[in-house]
Amino acid sequence: MLHDLGTAFCRDASHALRALATVLILLTASTTAVAADDIIIINYGPVTALTITISGASLGSTSTVDFKVVDQDGSGFVGLPVSALQVTLAQLQPGHDGNPAEWQSYINTTETPAAGVGTGTQTTVQSRTDQNGKLVDHGDGTYTYTFGTNISAVTTPIAVPFVPTLTHRVAIALSSDTLPEEHTNNATYTWQPSSGATTGILTRDIVDIASCNSCHSHLAEHGGPRQDTKLCVTCHNPGTTDAESTNTVDLEVMIHKIHRGSGLPSVQDGTRYIIYGRNESVNDFSNVVFPQDVRNCTKCHDPSNPATPDAHLVFDQPTIRACGACHDDVNFATGAGHAGGAQADNSMCTVCHRAGGYAGAVADSHVIPGQVAAKAFQYNILSVTNTAPGLFPTIVFSVTNPQNNNQPYDLKMDPAFTTTDGSTTLRIDIGWDTSNINNDGTGSYPGQPISLNALTATRLGDGSYTITSTKPIPTTVVGSGTIAIEGHPAGDYNGDGHYTDRIPVTSAQTFFAITDATPQPRRVVVDVANCQNCHGHNDGLSLHGGNRTDNVNVCMICHNPNATDINRRPIDPDSTPNGVNTAAVDMLEQRPINFNTLIHSIHGADFRTSDFVVYGFGSSVNNFADVGYPGILSNCTQCHTSGTYRVPLPMQLGLLGTTVDTHATVVSNGQGGSMVAPMSALTNSSLYSRITPTAAACSGCHDDVYGKAHMEQMGASFYIIQGLINTSSDNFESCPVCHSPGRLADIDVVHNVPQQ
Repeated sequence: MLHDLGTAFCRDASHALRALATVLILLTASTTAVAADDIIIINYGPVTALTITISGASLGSTSTVDFKVVDQDGSGFVGLPVSALQVTLAQLQPGHDGNPAEWQSYINTTETPAAGVGTGTQTTVQSRTDQNGKLVDHGDGTYTYTFGTNISAVTTPIAVPFVPTLTHRVAIALSSDTLPEEHTNNATYTWQPSSGATTGILTRDIVDIASCNSCHSHLAEHGGPRQDTKLCVTCHNPGTTDAESTNTVDLEVMIHKIHRGSGLPSVQDGTRYIIYGRNESVNDFSNVVFPQDVRNCTKCHDPSNPATPDAHLVFDQPTIRACGACHDDVNFATGAGHAGGAQADNSMCTVCHRAGGYAGAVADSHVIPGQVAAKAFQYNILSVTNTAPGLFPTIVFSVTNPQNNNQPYDLKMDPAFTTTDGSTTLRIDIGWDTSNINNDGTGSYPGQPISLNALTATRLGDGSYTITSTKPIPTTVVGSGTIAIEGHPAGDYNGDGHYTDRIPVTSAQTFFAITDATPQPRRVVVDVANCQNCHGHNDGLSLHGGNRTDNVNVCMICHNPNATDINRRPIDPDSTPNGVNTAAVDMLEQRPINFNTLIHSIHGADFRTSDFVVYGFGSSVNNFADVGYPGILSNCTQCHTSGTYRVPLPMQLGLLGTTVDTHATVVSNGQGGSMVAPMSALTNSSLYSRITPTAAACSGCHDDVYGKAHMEQMGASFYIIQGLINTSSDNFESCPVCHSPGRLADIDVVHNVPQQ
């Protein structure tokens, strides 16, 4: 009988013991017959994730909340200790006189500044979780929590009258050393106690945690348990202050200031933006750089998102706190820095900050001109001919206006393309081959494509243009090649008639056959849409002076395995190609700029043990040591398309290694960049010293001596010519033996990659 019952209620074979254990519990606890539908599967064995759902709450002198906890299999979890619960409760106080509705916690405490820490001297108020509550475990995964706080009589440290007609929110987080707190959701329940209504009530849902996590992967603050902005607002209220720094921890102020970080006027004037945390830990946000234009308010506050129905309030209800958070050089009390003069409160904000008002609508004030202007331009590659080895490719292209029935621009007459001060650039790049872009034979070393000035092209009768390469495709090239249009038209953002602004137009790309029967595109390993989650559109991914925008595969035409930054480096004092250039800040003659090494090194800056420095245009020094990746660095899917981060790499036996040494050095500087010698070394890529392909990607983050030693032990090399890569047991990368799917150190497992 027990076997039959246990088997009958299993979802799969692994649950047989769970169901059988439940039946035994029920039969030993009661002699009453138990109906099959009443048997509840409860947890057993390892728990890797928990989900909390709140079903209801009752408030008064005694307040309770009912909730359910299930494990990763959907089975009821029993034995949750009350010490693991973090429970908060707040009411939403309606707005008035220009003030928005604001969350106010019932459960507050005071903080006295620690001696010798920060600048604070006064006791402040902060919100906290409920204390001394009681928990009843109903034995089936459901629980009732009774608050230790009498919310009907909250008078200290601030008075919070219980008003049952107001919207309330109870939130639950899990804090535990033995339970999976980071894989347990924050449960929230928002309702009106007087009626029990959960819909049709006042809300202030202006941020969706999914928007936060599109950059941050998985927000897990205060040691891990706080993971949802709906919970955050129950504590981070107006009036809450960090006693040591005297900075408010009101969410709308704190988050705005954190995300503007290094761009805050106060920080640029020398004041650090610091919040002191638990045990007086110093959280200095003064170096934070928002990876797109900070004016993109809809990144977080999106009125079109069903999960944020109140996001429009960000634009409709401007406040001193919200606006002053970013514009912290404005003194609203005195009027200094504010065209509208002194403002004691928010009652007059919308007199000016509205559509038709003196300052215009808030949304209009935060428009990013480059993004708007870019919508009026599209690059089009219409045809590529004469692409066999030894021939000079001819490209037909156009630039059109999608906002005007795709009418073509006149590159010879339109002011967006005729400026002479450098505000306009339009180039066509030709590279090869798509299996391993290397650009051998282009005459631009190391590894650079043929680059043509598209503004010199010949106009055709239909508004398109034609241009022919000045160099042929080498007779030794096989496979397929690629064509890109990149550059920036000039704009006049302020309407003064001067076209001096660079418009970040999305770069275009296509592929052409050289010896292939049909064009073969380069493999896609990164989805630009993933990049745009953090960097925005026509914004944070507009690089090299606005020339290359929002097209990862265009980047790889130049950032290929043959490429280094040697042409941008300062003159080497000893003029000897020995790997050392004492005039460079990192003492190196060159640095690899292959895309996989470059991007991993930039994003993994906090993880790396050494600084990653790249020289750019005009010998500019770009040290990425301070880059802080906002997401979970080990989550490869944050950037990569499905499975493309796994080993073995596609075409592993034929992939080019990443160049670290061309065996040349900089001997002089010219107008077009550094002069490098000996040219005989630079033109012979077969003798470049390289990192083997898998190690080139992995060592972007894992650059420490132990990581490199492990890679070398497994066949990788950090200084080897291409002809020796993967040709013998001594230099054959055996990474897949352990790191491929299902193996001992599967990348998905060791990186804890979320499965999609």
